[in-house]
Amino acid sequence: MWIFLKKFYKELGESKGQFISVLAVVIIGVMFYTGLYSALESLSGAAERYFREYRMGDLWGSVYRAPEGIVKRIDEISGVKMVTGRVVQDVRISMKKREAMVRLISLPDERVDTVNDIQLRSGSYFSNDAGNQCIVSENFFKAHGLTMGQTIEPIINGDRVKLKVVGTAKSPEYTYEIREASELIPDPEKFGVVYVKKSYLHSSLDFKGSINDISVLLEQQADIKKVKAQMEKVLKQYGLTGIVEKKDQLSYSLVNADITSFKSIAAIFPMLFFIASAVIIYITMTRMIENQRTLMGVLKALGYSNMDIMLHYQTYPLLVGILGSIIGAIMGVFLVGKGLLNLFNSIYNLPIEETAVHLSIVLPAALLALAFCVTAGYNACRKELQLVPAETMRPKPPASGKKLFLERLRLLWENINFSWKIILRNLFRYKKRSAMASIGIIFSTALLLIALGVQNSMDFLMQEQFYKIQRFDIKINLSRMMNADELTYIKNIDHMKSVEPIFESGMELISGWRKKNIGLMVLGMESKLYGIFDSTGDPVKPPEDGILLPARLMSTLGIKPGDKVYLKSFYPGKNEDKDKKEVSIKGAVSQFIGQSAICSTGYLNYLLKEGVVTNAAYIELEDSRYEKQVMENLKDILAISTIQSKSEIIANTEKTLESMNSIIYFMILGAGILAFAVIYNITNINIFERRREIATLSVLGFTSSELKSLVFNENFFLSIFGALVGIPLGRFLSELVITMQATDTMYLPLVLNPSSYFITVLMIIVFTIMANLVLTRKILSINMVESLKSAE
Repeated sequence: MWIFLKKFYKELGESKGQFISVLAVVIIGVMFYTGLYSALESLSGAAERYFREYRMGDLWGSVYRAPEGIVKRIDEISGVKMVTGRVVQDVRISMKKREAMVRLISLPDERVDTVNDIQLRSGSYFSNDAGNQCIVSENFFKAHGLTMGQTIEPIINGDRVKLKVVGTAKSPEYTYEIREASELIPDPEKFGVVYVKKSYLHSSLDFKGSINDISVLLEQQADIKKVKAQMEKVLKQYGLTGIVEKKDQLSYSLVNADITSFKSIAAIFPMLFFIASAVIIYITMTRMIENQRTLMGVLKALGYSNMDIMLHYQTYPLLVGILGSIIGAIMGVFLVGKGLLNLFNSIYNLPIEETAVHLSIVLPAALLALAFCVTAGYNACRKELQLVPAETMRPKPPASGKKLFLERLRLLWENINFSWKIILRNLFRYKKRSAMASIGIIFSTALLLIALGVQNSMDFLMQEQFYKIQRFDIKINLSRMMNADELTYIKNIDHMKSVEPIFESGMELISGWRKKNIGLMVLGMESKLYGIFDSTGDPVKPPEDGILLPARLMSTLGIKPGDKVYLKSFYPGKNEDKDKKEVSIKGAVSQFIGQSAICSTGYLNYLLKEGVVTNAAYIELEDSRYEKQVMENLKDILAISTIQSKSEIIANTEKTLESMNSIIYFMILGAGILAFAVIYNITNINIFERRREIATLSVLGFTSSELKSLVFNENFFLSIFGALVGIPLGRFLSELVITMQATDTMYLPLVLNPSSYFITVLMIIVFTIMANLVLTRKILSINMVESLKSAE
């Protein structure tokens, strides 16, 4: 066996470039696998522990107002483990940096176990020293540079109330700290959570003895649907505004969506590299064994068994698999995994342990890599080892040349120059090798399209949502429902171009036995600041005698335009079964964020019997440079509970998306390495096998550029062919990745711009040119005399 090792070492030295290129593909595959799965393991494990340790709820019930005694009644429902009643209220607050919104949440005056408990990050829990103590969410605290003991002044019921900061905290309920789904990305300067002493907040909001939020933790075997139905019966008389299950809770669903997208990417990307590495090894090993066919016959004749010879030739794929697994695992866990984890956890800020090498992740990656490599090596050897020594010691006859189908097209064939005829004949002479060489290019193309598809889709969502749909500059929410005419004083503020009153509320949609809590958006018939579009992108107006529903919601509920459904309001006194209104579905609309029914202001009176009322408004400015001045004027109006600047939301979202571009760049790098490795290896083999042919053509007068074109044009042909075949696969995989990221709160459509297809093909060509440039010296350094002496 020592002789075999010496032989292997010598051959490895002669083909270092091929070995390194194959090794690089395996490293990338293992790196993707271990990196993605280690980040996934750490993120999902930390989230699961965090949610369990701090008792994240299974159900959230929101009411307008209910007595605290209702908690005991819900606690008596079969399957309920723990119930916490709270007061939750969104209010405005003026900070040094900017106007912001905070969500005030009551906590017991003394520390006890609660559903959706908080994790103290600094400071302390409430003491008996003062009533106006608060604990601020850690991200909001840091974003505004607050200090312990500092006083903040949220506007509660039209009055500025002083709260003293005594600590910072995180909660599983706000792992993804956004106020509503439309915000997309957390902005701690704009929104935060403030936990206030129960006694003080109840008094400030005039909620003594009352609550408006109930969080429920269930027993492990409890039936969540039955408990939810029982809760609805208990709470509906108190103005039930909705019951949210854990899977639909905003923070939890978004964390799960990221974990799901991780899983889809982790299941697809590494396999592309493993298959490509197997193909490259198969082609390389086949060439090596064919060139050493006579030697194999001699070894068999000298008494070496098939197993001995097989083990010798398996040294190459085994070394590639083992080295690739070790290097790839280290880079995957400590480079890719840690980088991805830091990227996502900069948003979630979960208590994650130090990155470690988990055998449960590394071992499957190593076994997969070895399995693909060894299987490829075995298949390359198997056929030759079945031959008897006498037959093996004879050189393998060259592949027979046949007349191409192109040659029958005389008009076409006669107009093809001599060099391209040689190229086409060589490609079709070794059809199997040509097809397998294209596999790597196909996978590279697919990777590039997935990366560009994700980027195009996010760009499309930003453009559609913030420029085509949300045409306003500022959105305000009012602290109470009021008549639309009362907004006149806002319209008179300087630099206002237009103000459009709207109404937003929660509704229960009932279709047969199906029920779904949705939003209701009421717009004026001539609304210009919020665009409504159907599935084809054509603008539509709010119907006068019905509602519009999102297409994907209609698909989920199995309803279509023209069907009748029922809407039941969550407002007190209007949420009984007798108050539900039959409505007609007038059409489907395209909605990317949230799921809301849309109707006209005139139809609102039919639904609520309250006339033309409003609780929010869209504002368009004369010029964007007046935004800061207008917002300063608006914050003095105490009837306004929240102020949202669209430009600030866009800037924050774009900033976060920029940091996520590193994932896209990494995918492009991986695709480039794969394409380069495939072209490099196939061309290396091609040059080696055609040394005599290249030498002969050189003697016949072919110039260096003509000789290079024979090999390199063949590469371009394979690359373009692989790119064209890879485009449908890339589109399919892109759609799969995008679809798996869809949630009830956000739908990301697959968009692939025509430029992305062009860029993909262009990049494949660039990677091919790079491989060709590296191999130029190999063609020019062929020893003509030695090559012409070789056996035919």
